[in-house]
Amino acid sequence: MIDLAFQTLDPAATQKLLADIADDIAPVTLTDGKVIAQVADLPFYDEFKFYALSDTALPAPNTRYILYKPGDVSLLNWTNEPIYSVNERAPIKIDRKTCIPYAKFFFHYVRGQLGRFIIVEKPDEVVWLANANDKEKADVAARLMPVTYKGIGRDNLITLTATVVFKNALFKTDIKIAPFEMDVFDPEVGAPEHFTIGQMKLTNEDLLLEDLNVPVDPPPGEFG
Repeated sequence: MIDLAFQTLDPAATQKLLADIADDIAPVTLTDGKVIAQVADLPFYDEFKFYALSDTALPAPNTRYILYKPGDVSLLNWTNEPIYSVNERAPIKIDRKTCIPYAKFFFHYVRGQLGRFIIVEKPDEVVWLANANDKEKADVAARLMPVTYKGIGRDNLITLTATVVFKNALFKTDIKIAPFEMDVFDPEVGAPEHFTIGQMKLTNEDLLLEDLNVPVDPPPGEFG
């Protein structure tokens, strides 16, 4: 689970921020005087900060997210493209201290059309349907693990191991992260694969449990 320490901006700082980003996020508009802006630091960026912009003139969910430094704004859209684009401009720091927070951030704010990979480390992070029984909850709890740093492989990619929920199944998987731009030989296709800095790849997926009574998120919309 991602845990960001958001701070709420005062009205003057909010108005300045909205004026600064208005042209860059167009055609998206935010209701004047109705936006609550919150900001959080991210340990893998020195200059970019992460903002949550909640337009209270709209019914919930009503929050958009941006990565921003003065003069440079990227509106998140639930794909990996805005994050990868910022990574190349930031610069981003991917090392032993920052790779786990980065992975948690990435998988929380990137949600594919075919499903979402939800990192789960503790039983209380699993969202259950009302008809879930105690046995399946216990079976899942027994298999959960914290996101674990495994080191840098011969491919120069950082490797993490985590348990994730995808649709209605629980998997154990390795998460590969490129700490810098590189080409990595892919034995499955017999050719090099190009990685940009911060690019992710899931490997060694191991199905642990399936047909779980958990909600399956629909494809993301404007607000997730």
